[in-house]
This record gives sequence, C-alpha cells and structure tokens, in this order.
Amino acid sequence: MDWSKTKTLFIIAFLILDIYLAFQYVEKIKSSKYDMITKTTIEEQFAAENIQFGKLPKEVIEGSYITAENKIFKEEEIEQLKNQKPMLPDEELTRSVTKLRMSFDKPIPIVGENIENKIKQILTTQIIAGSQYKFWRYSKETREIICLQEYKGKIIFQDVSDGIGMIVFYLNDKNEIVSYQQTLLEDIKELEKQEILPAIKALEALYEKNDLKSNSKVTDVEYGYYTQYPLSEQQILAPTWHVVVNKTEDYYVNALEGQVIKPEKENNNLE
Repeated sequence: MDWSKTKTLFIIAFLILDIYLAFQYVEKIKSSKYDMITKTTIEEQFAAENIQFGKLPKEVIEGSYITAENKIFKEEEIEQLKNQKPMLPDEELTRSVTKLRMSFDKPIPIVGENIENKIKQILTTQIIAGSQYKFWRYSKETREIICLQEYKGKIIFQDVSDGIGMIVFYLNDKNEIVSYQQTLLEDIKELEKQEILPAIKALEALYEKNDLKSNSKVTDVEYGYYTQYPLSEQQILAPTWHVVVNKTEDYYVNALEGQVIKPEKENNNLE
C-alpha cells in the first residue's frame, strides 16, 4: 500500500470537509442576520412605501377566545319598554325572539345634538341592557346609527349584515330616530388565555396579504372580538385586531393566530 498517496487523499478529504463546514457556518450566520433584519425593519418598509400609522395600542398582553349565546327576548321584557312598540306580529312575541324590532311612538330628533351623547341617553333609558352597547358609527347615506356590544370594555366587532350583539337605529328623512333592531349576546365565557400578537403584527399581516398597500394610512387600530361565522344560537368569538385603513376600509386580524379574517358578506343593510 502506498501510504504517501493514502495520506494525501485523507488530507484532501479533510480539506474538502473543512471547506464545506465553513461554508455552512457562513450561510447560517447570513441567515441569522437576515432574520434579525426582517424582524426589526417592518416599520422601515412601511416608511419606504409611505404607509402611515399612528401610535399603536400596547396595553393588551393576553387574550382568549370567548363563547356567548344569543339572548332570547321575553314577552314581559318587551312589554316593559316605554314609548315604543314591537314591529313583529303578535304571535312571534310568544316564541323565541333573538332579533328584536321596535318602533318609537314618537320620532326622536338628533339634529343639532351631540349624537354620541344622545345615543348614550337612549341606550341607558329605553333599551334592554343598553349599558352594554357603545356608539360605533353614523351613516348619513343609509340613515343608520350602529351601536356594538362590549365585553369588559372591548368591542364585539361585526359585519353589519351579521348583526349579532348589535343595535341599529333607523332614521327618517328628517334625521329623527323612528325604530331600531337589537341583538344581544349573553352568558359570555372566556376560554384559556394566551399571549396575543402585538398590533404591529396585525399591520404586517395585512401588508403581506396586500391589503395594506403603498400610500395607505392606518386611521384606527383597536382590540376586540370578532366571529367570521355567526351561528344561530351559540357564538365563538376570537380576540381580534380591528384595523381601519383610509377611514373606510375595515380589516380584522386574529390576535392569537395572525391570519387576516375576511367578512363573508359585503351587504351593509340589515333588512
């Protein structure tokens, strides 16, 4: 056996192995540095594409899914409501009513009023469990005022067409409230708490899905709850970041899992 040649082959083999290992090490270092850069420069990417956003909420650390049941409005509860009457046929009042429709005996004017204060007054004095709702939006085009239910100070967001945990006040052409429709969630329970994603991650998720485009402006970010699939009886709602872009575009991002939730329905009319 030629030991000189064998020795040379071993040296060449070890040299090749050293080069390979060195190459793998350098690639690992590069990859690690790249990961660090991508995690810390989403704000720079937004700046480069002129995507604007203000101060983001930071106080929420943990959250959980919640379950809730649709309230059944009882006939005796409805009869106690003053200065209003049901818009349902009488026979329906004796059955399970989860969507209450009422009309006021006299229209309630809101012209010249602070709308939010006026609605708060109506909620606390003339609506079943009205203190659980919060003014959300007023649409002059559809002549609707929408209030959403809260749970522990956090809004239960919904697409208007789903209408769970929601009150919609309807106005006439004189800007007077003439009727409303109400749904209410009750027996709300929290599931296991988990760490939630920060708000900036919700914006990043929208950016990656191309929902947050160049030259956009994030006009509001709020933490609450949302369900993509409303059910007839019990609801399961996810902790959710609600993101408003350019004042008119609503997006929902699951605050635990990070996926963008798309409302199924585009129709904003409850009737």
